[in-house]
Amino acid sequence: MIVWVQFPALKIHFYHKEILTSLGNLLGRTIRLDFHTLNLQRAKFARIAVEVDLSKPLVPRIWLDDAWQKVEYENLPDVCFDCGKIGHSALLCPKL
Repeated sequence: MIVWVQFPALKIHFYHKEILTSLGNLLGRTIRLDFHTLNLQRAKFARIAVEVDLSKPLVPRIWLDDAWQKVEYENLPDVCFDCGKIGHSALLCPKL
């Protein structure tokens, strides 16, 4: 499934096509980079379209530049960011 993902408060020195593509590839396969992200018109978050395998856990954050970078997935219902699976929220996670 192709979804848009956001990297909130991503440091501006990561706003390069090659770096953003690599970040997207950590989550799945990068499909497209957001026009506003590429042109630095929105510095609150970077936005990338990524093809993800929903049968596998989603990645809630990545280690980047000596800190955790949060990853937000747009328009996915009931995503658990504790176990990374679709179908329940973190409050109802069976792993707890």
